[in-house]
Order: sequence, then structure tokens, then C-alpha cells
Amino acid sequence: MLDFLISPITINMPFIIIIAAFYVLINIRFHHHFLLRWIHFIPILLHEFGHAIFCQLTGGHVKDIVVVTSRRERNMTERTGFAITATRGKFNQFMTLIGGYLFPPIILLISILCINYRYPVIFWFILMLIFIYYLFKTSRKWLPFAILIIILTFSYFMWRQPAYQYDLLNDFIYQLMIAVLLADTLLTSRTLTQVYFNGHPGWDGAALSRLTRIPAFIYYFFFIIVNIGSLYLALWLLF
Repeated sequence: MLDFLISPITINMPFIIIIAAFYVLINIRFHHHFLLRWIHFIPILLHEFGHAIFCQLTGGHVKDIVVVTSRRERNMTERTGFAITATRGKFNQFMTLIGGYLFPPIILLISILCINYRYPVIFWFILMLIFIYYLFKTSRKWLPFAILIIILTFSYFMWRQPAYQYDLLNDFIYQLMIAVLLADTLLTSRTLTQVYFNGHPGWDGAALSRLTRIPAFIYYFFFIIVNIGSLYLALWLLF
């Protein structure tokens, strides 16, 4: 029944590029569209999970992870998500701040390497672990429970209809996620550029600068290099 999870993914580069380009354009043109708030779920969760897991692995404590889906709350707080952490020492605080920007590119590259080495199940397993962590840590349980109900419903359908061609659906969803992660890498670079040149005091690069006394533009360029480098490497691996 679950053979499709270990079957090789058939890459369709035009599909990935078109979806990624469409996602970028829609984000720029219709930034507050309600559908985007749900499509953003994976990139936002990966970013906040990066903050959380880097915090916990370096000795801190994670109290909450939130993905903001309400347009009103997003407009009021100017946040799409956040992780509430209790850090211990400067190194732990440094790793917590930087983790959110390193983790999504890492996951993007892992998703493509899993295709190249014909183990897409590893990528799904990693996402499952991230989701379980989020489920236990978040204070807003309704969203992960809603997603869990969808997953269980789909699992029941697979059990009832084992002969259905799930390989095509697996290929579609996997490549859709790669397209979204590729596009989000570009969008993150765009957002970083905007907040840096607008002198926004609340962005993580400014917080890192205050923590380490290293100029914020160093962190800006570091994050841009990480994003562009991972994007280049991802496309190189795909082609």
C-alpha cells in the first residue's frame, strides 16, 4: 500500500520551474491572498522549526511554535510565524537566531538529494518528524489537528483503495513542494533585502548584530549567500 513512498520520483523540470515562477509572482502581486496563507505553511514551519531545533540542540528550551494563518493577526504583528524560546547564553541565542535561515535551504537540498539517491521516503520521514514536533510544541493545536485529520483520511482511502495509482500523486506533491521551497528561497532573499535596506530594527540580522557586535550587513550577505548558494546547488542537482 505504501510502495509509492519508496518508488523513484520522476522529475519534470518545466513543471517545477513554472510552479516556482507562478508562486513567486503570486506572492509579489497578491501577498495577502487567503490561499497563500495556507501554501506558506510549509516554508514558515520550516523557518520556525529551524529556530526551535537549533535552540534545543544547543541547550535552550522551546515553549511554543506558531504558524500565523489569520490575515488580521499577520497585519497587526507583521509576523507570519514565531517560535517562543528560552535561551541559555550567547551561543545558544546566536544559534537560535541563525537556525531559522539555515534550516529551509538544508531541507531543500535534502529533498533533491533524496530524489537523486532514490530515497524519497527519507524526505517524507523528516517532514513527519518535523510535523510531530510542531504538533507537540504548538499552543494552537487546531491547525496541526486539522492537517492530521486530512492525513488520516487520506491514509484510510489508501487502505480502502490499494490499487489506486498513488505514484503519480506522490510525484506531483513532491515536485510541488520542491517548487515552493525553491520559490521561497528567492522570496526570503527579497524579504531580507527589504528589511535590511529599510532599516527594520526587529529583523534577526539586527538582533544578531546587537548580540555579536558584528555589523548587520555581514549577516545580511551571509543569509543571501546561503539562499542563493542553495538555490544554485539545488538547480544544479536537478539538472
